Amino acid sequence: MEKLSCFAVVVPGLEGLVADELNELSAHDVVQEPGGVGFHASMDTLFRINLRSRCATRIVVRLATFKALTFPELYNKARKIAWQKYIGNGVAVEVKASCHRSKLLHSGRAQQAVLDGVAASDGMGSHRAGDAIQQIMLRIDDDICTISIDASGERLDRRGYRKHAGFAPLRETIAAALLRWMEYKPEQPLLSPMCGSGTFAVEAALIAGKRAAGSGHDFPFLRWPSLKQKRWQRVLEKTEAMRIEATPTIHASDIDAGVLAQAGKNARQAGVEKMIDFKLLDVRKLAAPEGATGPGLLVCNPPYGDRVKGDVRALYRSLGQLFAESFAGWSMVVIVPDQGCEHALGMPAKRRLKIKHGGKWVYALEL
Repeated sequence: MEKLSCFAVVVPGLEGLVADELNELSAHDVVQEPGGVGFHASMDTLFRINLRSRCATRIVVRLATFKALTFPELYNKARKIAWQKYIGNGVAVEVKASCHRSKLLHSGRAQQAVLDGVAASDGMGSHRAGDAIQQIMLRIDDDICTISIDASGERLDRRGYRKHAGFAPLRETIAAALLRWMEYKPEQPLLSPMCGSGTFAVEAALIAGKRAAGSGHDFPFLRWPSLKQKRWQRVLEKTEAMRIEATPTIHASDIDAGVLAQAGKNARQAGVEKMIDFKLLDVRKLAAPEGATGPGLLVCNPPYGDRVKGDVRALYRSLGQLFAESFAGWSMVVIVPDQGCEHALGMPAKRRLKIKHGGKWVYALEL
């Protein structure tokens, strides 16, 4: 069976978690690289990863790597790629290029060289573009060109359920990755105070119900001429057969009624609203849920200094006191924007995970 050379684009900081996830999904030769994780996969595994990965942002297939010193050379080598396997009639081609330390410094000319190479490739003579878009990535480093084709389409963190989001919402992939990092188990109670868009709660519910993160996603590979429809259907059916009716204990709360209503709509859009108890609540009144038989998991992404007015460290100080006094024995993960807020929290961190979120580095602390 053909092995594809693939690359998972990842939120910086999540490379290790994505590598573990890819191994679980039967990828081979998994290696962490700058900007993501490289791996090899069969076409069936490529389908499975796009459907079921909760932590990767995008999956691309590397089609060719070669040296090019001139634009005609880039054009000629791009033309030799078997584009007829990936681009059918009715699909428009879009090339994104990045050039670093290369003789081919003009990204626009590099993009055009690849576009022209695609158009001139064998089997593409009668190609007609349409509304569907197939993205191609060209990366040039030290005159080495890597041409990849996007297998995911819209970013995988855009699950489709979050129609309503507040300011600087947490990416779905980050929420899912932190639940994985904390080894969340659906049988344990989960609390998500200051829930905002409800992302932690919804992702936990999707995990509990074994629902594929990519269900309903429009993948470009569904339009590849080389697609074997029976193989895709087999992977899709196996993925859907994994779903279960789950009754996890998930509590999400926020002090803002409007924000809480939006979170509820997001859960409804995801089809998991019955798994989550949403409550209008000041975080200072947070307590373990009634009937909880043991400690659970508390996940919290408090506002940062650029999201609230006033002394944000006072907020973290009060949260630390609350968590220490009321949630002894619980597993906890709190996201902090800097060391000052971590010190204000006043709780020793067992582990730290540095993540890029919203263009800034933040820290997830296991307490």
